[in-house]
Amino acid sequence: DQWSAAGQLSWDRGTSHGYGSQTDTWTLGGGVAYTPRPNIEVRLAGVIGVMTSGHSGIVNGENGYQAGTEVSYDFGNDLVTAISGGVKIKF
Repeated sequence: DQWSAAGQLSWDRGTSHGYGSQTDTWTLGGGVAYTPRPNIEVRLAGVIGVMTSGHSGIVNGENGYQAGTEVSYDFGNDLVTAISGGVKIKF
């Protein structure tokens, strides 16, 4: 075949427990490859996604320790994008 394609959908669950900004990330990606000759391949790929919003503030530990007492903030969703391309020549 001269054309090939691939796609992916991913979800990375955030690990924040109220302190820090490690929230969920969703991405949708895809790519195509074109081989006009047996020794030449052209590739193009891209991804788009979102990093979800959240809050960072005080977290109380099991032993009474408090983390995040000096700062508290909210943050919104962020767009994630990337594009990649390349040419492979075998000789």
